[in-house]
Parts: sequence; structure tokens; C-alpha cells
Amino acid sequence: MNHPVVSQNGRDWARVTVLSLCAGVGLIAPLSGYPITLAAGALILLAYTIFAVMSLREPLIFVVVFLLVLEVLPPFYFSQTGERPIYLSIFLLPIAFAIVLLRFPDIRFSWDPIAIGLALFLGGTVLSIPFAFWLSGSASAMEGLWRWVLVSQAALTYYLIRGCARPERSGSELRVFQMLLIGAVVSAAYGIIDFVWPIPVAHVPAAQYIWLENTVLRRAQGVFYESSNFANFCGFFLITASTAFLARAERYVGVSRTVLVFFISVLGLAVLVAFSRSTWASLVAALLASMVVTRLVKVRRGLAVAAALALPLILLWASSTELWNYFLTARVGRLINIFSDPNVATSGRYDTWIRVLSIMREHPHYLIFGIGYKTLPVTRLFHGEIITDNGYLSLLLETGVAGLGGFILFSQSILRTFLRLARAGTGAQSFWAAVLFSIWCGELVQLLAADAYTYWRNIIIVTALMALALNMSQRPEYADSTTAPSARVEA
Repeated sequence: MNHPVVSQNGRDWARVTVLSLCAGVGLIAPLSGYPITLAAGALILLAYTIFAVMSLREPLIFVVVFLLVLEVLPPFYFSQTGERPIYLSIFLLPIAFAIVLLRFPDIRFSWDPIAIGLALFLGGTVLSIPFAFWLSGSASAMEGLWRWVLVSQAALTYYLIRGCARPERSGSELRVFQMLLIGAVVSAAYGIIDFVWPIPVAHVPAAQYIWLENTVLRRAQGVFYESSNFANFCGFFLITASTAFLARAERYVGVSRTVLVFFISVLGLAVLVAFSRSTWASLVAALLASMVVTRLVKVRRGLAVAAALALPLILLWASSTELWNYFLTARVGRLINIFSDPNVATSGRYDTWIRVLSIMREHPHYLIFGIGYKTLPVTRLFHGEIITDNGYLSLLLETGVAGLGGFILFSQSILRTFLRLARAGTGAQSFWAAVLFSIWCGELVQLLAADAYTYWRNIIIVTALMALALNMSQRPEYADSTTAPSARVEA
């Protein structure tokens, strides 16, 4: 169990302030070409410094703000950066590194199974980066390296949450869960509004359109600017809200029963208008896993959740006949042809999968360390980009057996840890373990038709939820009764 020292004796706050000011200058510098006043810049710098000092005192404050920024703020595009997005969360990283450096003696981090699995996954994938430079050139390799740096922030977040955990119960973990759920609903609502009435914010969205007879619509993408990514994120919290309602565990997410039903409908509508079939399938798998693990589902509550999830379908049917027909024919109806014409049923994925398998058969040496993490969409090694839309095949070709093996071990540690906690624990410990077990079951299903492991913002958020849940598992106060010893994750 973690026992961090929370005393601030001997802390050199002058160094903290200097580091914060330097990081704040880095935040303002990219905006120098815009008509921003000196007063506004000074206020941003002051707020950044205050936030940094508060984060040094209580790292959980940083974690909450960092995760909420990932949830509700989109990337921004500036003329100086072209089509390269600027994520505001990146400017918060200097504070995270300052926490690690200045509070390192206080941090008590131990290698639990999830941490080991995450390290194996990130380590296995980064081994492929040198081969990207060799096989695809520096441009493609740097793109892959940048994407790996983004997803590796999950390790930093996990380290801060687990290493800086307080030894006593403060109730802060449950409040974090509550804030993240509310943030997810806000993000989902934005995505719905942007789908119905596109918000004129300059950005580069993914080319994901719905071609109707009288108009062309962009599928809901929210602040992620990509529909599958957006749906995957909303799916995490749809599973959370639905499981809380089904298991009569509203108190563990910090919202009332009525509000929870409203949240389910909003998140369900967001997932629906993203029109991501892989997410729909993953949600079915996750909800089934949740009902099996919790074993607390009541018929009336099941009907209420079904009604809340049916409401988005009713709204779609009532609002647009064209959209409803598109839903029935192009998204659901095509699945009927899964055996007669699998390529049409999978929106062209089947032929791509066959091509990827052929490449691996012709070049078996790529299976050792791969051709480079996240380089298939940009490399010219195969005379054109390849969008695999299958996480397992992508990992195998891009990162070899090392990357795929690391991911499998990571997934194994997640499923084993949280299934054990869900069955042997009680109270909030058991509930959040069941939720995370179910979420990852759904994630494994979604990987069959989407490269969901590259949704770096989502991976950071779900990894943070895991770290918070493990912190609770080590405190019997979060159980309705004393937690069984076998349920605890030993540090």
C-alpha cells in the first residue's frame, strides 16, 4: 500500500515559482502573433503560476484539471502551425514534471500489475520506432514517435495518481469520478449540438460524412474531431452511468437517480449520432459483462436503462426520416451481408485486413519489431497509406510481436485485477472494479474494427480511472464492510 509523505517541510517554493513562470511563458509564446493584450497575458501567466503551486501542494488537483482539459477542450489550429493541432493539455505537462522532480522523495510508487502491463505495452511499442526511421524515413517516423509520446502520457498520469495517493480516506477519489462523469456529459452534449448545428470553430475534422438525398452531414465528432474516438470516449461513461443505475450504485458516481437517467440518454444520443458501429458493438459487450459481474441487476432498473437508451433512437426517428433510413440501411442493414459480402458489411475493412495479412505473409521479418508505431497511415513503404481499422492487426504489423504481446499482457493484467476486485470487494471498490472490467471488455471488442489503442486521450482517461480505483481498493473505508484481503492489489 502506498504511504506518501504529504509534508511540505523544506520545500523550495522559489524554485516552484520560477519553473511555473517559465512554463507559463511557454504557454503564451505560441499566441504572440495574435492580438492578445499584455494584461490578458499577465493574467494567464498568474493563473498558470497559482495553479502550478496548488498542484505542487496537492497533485490530485493537477490530475483533475488535466483530465477535464482532455475531456472538454478541443485541439486548436493556428496559422503558424498549419494542420498540426495544438493541445492545451501539452502546456500543463511542465507542471507534471515539476511535481515529479520536486516531490520525488514524497512519492511512493510501487509496481502493481496494471503498472507493469502498461510499461510492457508502451515499451513494446516504442521498440518499433527505430525501424520506422529505417523503413519509412524521418517524416513518417517522427509522426509515429509523436503519437507514441501522446499515448505515453497515460504512464505519467498513472504514476502521479498512484504515487501521490494519500494514505487516509479524503473522499477526493469519488469527487474526481463525479467530475469526470459530468465533464463527459458536457463533452457529449457539445458533440450533439455540433452535429445538429455545426459550431464554426476552425479545425481539421476527419472526413466522416453522411450522404443523404438533400444534404451532407458530418458524423458527430465532438471535441475529438473524429467520430469513433468521440463515441469511444462517450461509451466509457455510458457504461459507467448504466452500471451505476443497474446496480443501484448512484452514490458511487455522485449524482441522483433522475440525473443519472438523463446522463444515460445524453451519452447514448452522442454515441448514436457518431454512427460508429464498432462502438455500438463494444457497448453491448461491456453492458453484458457488467450485468454478469455485478449480479445486482433488477428488472425494473433494466427496463429504465433500456428506455433511456431507446430515447435517442426515438429522437432520431422523429427528427429525420433520411437519417433514420441511413441508420437502418447503411449502418445496421449492411451487417446482414456479413457472410455474403463481408467487405461491404465492414465498410471496406475486410479487403484491407486481407491486404495486411498478405504483407505479413510476404514479409515475415516485420513481425519481429514491426515497421514503426502508427506509421501505416503515413508510410510509403507499401505504395500508399493503409488504414487498418483493426487494432490487433495494426499492432502486429506496426510494432511486431513485442507491441502486440505487450498490449495483450496489459489487457490481461486489467481483466484479472478488476475481475478479482469486483468479485471479492464491496462498496465503491467493487463497483468501480466492475465498471473498469466491463469497459475494457468493450474496448477489446472495439479493437476488432478500430485502432482504439491510438485514441490517446481516451487511454489516458481510462488509465487514470484505473489508478483511482486501485487507490480506493487499498482503503477498507471505501467498502461497505471490510474488504476481503484477496481483493486488494498489493503494492
